[in-house]
Amino acid sequence: MTTSVFADLAEKAWPYTFRGQLHIGTIAGGTPSDEHVAEGWLRTKLADRDDLIREAVATTMAERGITAEEAAAEVDKLKHLNGFKRDSHGLYIEGRQLKAALKEAASVAVASGKLNARGWGKTNKGLLGYLAEHVFVVEDRLHLGVTEPTGITQRFVHTFRGTGIQYEEYVEDAKVSFTVKADHEFTREQWAMIWLTGEQQGIGASRSQGFGRYTVTAWDQVG
Repeated sequence: MTTSVFADLAEKAWPYTFRGQLHIGTIAGGTPSDEHVAEGWLRTKLADRDDLIREAVATTMAERGITAEEAAAEVDKLKHLNGFKRDSHGLYIEGRQLKAALKEAASVAVASGKLNARGWGKTNKGLLGYLAEHVFVVEDRLHLGVTEPTGITQRFVHTFRGTGIQYEEYVEDAKVSFTVKADHEFTREQWAMIWLTGEQQGIGASRSQGFGRYTVTAWDQVG
C-alpha cells in the first residue's frame, strides 16, 4: 500500500489504536471454492455409497416425485464446497469480516440495552452508523496460522432446485491477530460490551450452526 501525503497527521486523525487477538474454537470458511478445485475434491472424496448423498437423493425423490437417477443428477448439481482464501502465508479471512462482526455485535448489544442506541459523537448519531464510520480494521487479511483446514463438514442445504449438500472447510483453535483504529474514545466498558457480545455471536460462516465463537485473548491500546 502506498503512503499518504498526510501520514504525518495520521495519529491526530485516528488517535486510538489497539492490538488484539482472538482465539476461535472452530471457524468455518464461507468462500466458494474455485469450481475446478471443488470438482476435483468432490470427485476424489465422494462415492455413490456416501450415506449423506443417498439420503439427499431419497429426499429429493420424495420432494419432487422423480426417479432415483433424476434425483441423483440433481443432488450432484447441488454439491458445493466452501472454504477459506489462501496465500503464501496460509489460510485467512478478510479484515472486513471482523469489522462486520464488530458491527453485528454492537447491534446486538444495543438491542439488549448494553449500549445506548443513539447519542454518539457530536452529531448524536446512532451507534451502528457511527461505529461503521469511526472504527476500522487495519489489515486486509487475517491469517489463521495454518496452511490447511482441520477438516471438512457436510450438511444439507435446501434451494429452489431441491435438496443438496454443503461442504465447508473448518479450522480448529485458530488464533487471529489484528489491529483496530478509531477516532472515538470508547471506554473500556463500551469495548467490553461489544467484544463480549461478539464472542457469543461469532465470526465466519455457519455461525447459526455454532461455528465461529471466540475469546478475546488480547486487547492492548498502543501509541
